[in-house]
Amino acid sequence: KILNDYFGWNKARMGCFVGMLLALIKVRTVNLMDLACAFESAAAIESRYKRIKRFFSGFTIEFTDVARWVMDLFGLDKVYISIDRTNWQWGKSDINILMLSVVYKGIALPVRWSLLDKRGNSNTQERIELIKKFVEQFGKEQIEGILADREFVGVEWFEWLKKEGIGFCIRIKKNTLTTNGRGMQVHAQALFK
Repeated sequence: KILNDYFGWNKARMGCFVGMLLALIKVRTVNLMDLACAFESAAAIESRYKRIKRFFSGFTIEFTDVARWVMDLFGLDKVYISIDRTNWQWGKSDINILMLSVVYKGIALPVRWSLLDKRGNSNTQERIELIKKFVEQFGKEQIEGILADREFVGVEWFEWLKKEGIGFCIRIKKNTLTTNGRGMQVHAQALFK
């Protein structure tokens, strides 16, 4: 009933989604066969597996619906955003996902993502577009700050965040040049000796 308020799917699709969510909590993996094994149903495992596959084939889940559901479900207001990227191969195809998550009690809850049509790091424009989509839906005032790994550095990127008034805490490489208290250029690691 609660999920219907956000997604408005038919009963069969919602039943499958709920079954997958409960199975996901049990098996803690997104492997479809593992989900099928934990999916509550009197049907054979192979039938459950086919049902899960049918759920995803030719069906698009709206980002905005998922994001609103997650934010409301956890009662999130002002949040830290974590951005990260993952890249792997599926056969000969590259899968590269730029992910935007909200941080809640030490975990990251995905609310937005972008499939990159390339291998390797994201660029400044791809990051900005992802942040802008979150801002369009929830507003800039919802963002406490952005957290990211050292892949997410760059002058243009940092300048855009500062111009937009979005705080950030981004890990940097230990050999990044900065200045110490005397104004001398040093590697970042020297500041922590």
